[in-house]
Amino acid sequence: MTRTVTLGLLLMAATLVASCTRENAPAAKPTPTPAAMAASPAAPRAGAPTAEPAEELYVDLEGDPDEGAPPLTVKFTSTVEEGTPPYTYKWDFGDGTPANTESNPTHVYQKEGEYTATVNVADSKGHTGSEEVDILVENE
Repeated sequence: MTRTVTLGLLLMAATLVASCTRENAPAAKPTPTPAAMAASPAAPRAGAPTAEPAEELYVDLEGDPDEGAPPLTVKFTSTVEEGTPPYTYKWDFGDGTPANTESNPTHVYQKEGEYTATVNVADSKGHTGSEEVDILVENE
């Protein structure tokens, strides 16, 4: 029985060595899992246009004053960096009034409350950015 076990071990070792030293054997390629395929971006096809990466505009926003008694008139100032003019603006003052499309509007808050004013900006290449500022309207 010892001779059979020894012969079997020798055959297994020889097979292992032979499989490791084959020079012409094609390398096995791992098969990606669905999760790995979803996590890695697809390589662009030859001749296919590559999409420009989405860039976000840097938008700075100030409201002056940002608190006070009603009716509170606030002058909003927005600054956009790293985009391509012209810019389009859409303001939401947080109080239910219609949107505004000026770059630096003035808005009057009629009632007491805490409001969040938001500006969304887009440049001529479709890049976007937004910023918000809190406004507190209260009687002192």
